[in-house]
Parts: sequence; C-alpha cells; structure tokens
Amino acid sequence: MPVVRLAVAACLLVVLTACGAGRVTDEARQSLGPPKPSAAAEQSDYLARGGITRSIRDDITLSVSAPTSFTPTEEAYPKATRAVAFELVLHNNSDTVYRAAQLSFVATADGLQADQVIDSTQGYTGVVGTVDEVLPSQTLRFAVAFGVPDQPCVVRVAVRESSAASSIPIFDGTV
Repeated sequence: MPVVRLAVAACLLVVLTACGAGRVTDEARQSLGPPKPSAAAEQSDYLARGGITRSIRDDITLSVSAPTSFTPTEEAYPKATRAVAFELVLHNNSDTVYRAAQLSFVATADGLQADQVIDSTQGYTGVVGTVDEVLPSQTLRFAVAFGVPDQPCVVRVAVRESSAASSIPIFDGTV
C-alpha cells in the first residue's frame, strides 16, 4: 500500500506542476510589455510618418515633411492628374559650401517608377530650381513632387547624394 500512495502522490505532483507551468500571472504579463517590432518594421513606421530628418553625410542633414497630395496645374511637367509633394530643408552644418544640385530623388508608386513633377506655379521646382550653393551654417528650403495614381497607393522616396552614393530612404507609406 505505501508504494501505491507514493505513486499516486508522484502522479499528483506531476499533474499539478504541469498545469501551472504555462501559467503567467498578471504581474508577469505586464512586465513583459507589448512585443517589440522588428528593426525593419520600426524603420518602415518611422518613414511612413513623415516629418523626419536624415543624415546625408557628416554635417549635412535633410529634413523631410509629411507628404501633401495636390492636383498639378496645366503648366506642370510631366502632366499628372495627382501628385504628392515633400517640403525639404537642407541643413549645412559643415565648414564648407555644399552643392545642392548633387542631390537626386527617386520615387515609386505601387512599385512603379514615379516621375518627378515640376510645377513651379505651385512652388514645386525640385532641387534643380534652387540655389546651387548652401553656405556653411545655412539652410536651403525647396520642394519636390512626384506623379502618383489617383487612388491611394504605396509611395517610396529616396535621395542620393551622387550617382555613386547609395540611396537614403526618406518616405515609405500610403498616400
């Protein structure tokens, strides 16, 4: 009989231990917090919000506004029924003159190349329509716009400092 009691006690101990093993108390659950997003998800969320500042190189930064959807005028080139624009501020915190013309912008809308729209009537001249040199400790404000479909779409925009440089993403979101 003592062997049977010992076996029953061992089984009961196994069952009770197994039932409580997967249990998480409310206090423990709160300390865990929400799951951490992956680095890619954080980057995508960061870029989708707009209103960011990216480093182009040492002491040169580019502040990018959230996108604004607009209807281009008849004078816009190339023709587009809808465009999204970004207000940009280039900050030259270096000791040398920076040439803004070395920047180029590329964009896609739903995975297809989006053409840069120049609509100077509305102030969207791109980097080409700006002053070429940004003096040390100065800023340059300009706007770029891209033709996009009439319906909401995923837009991705990147800037490149020169043809040899890698692209720096500045926006990735739905507009």
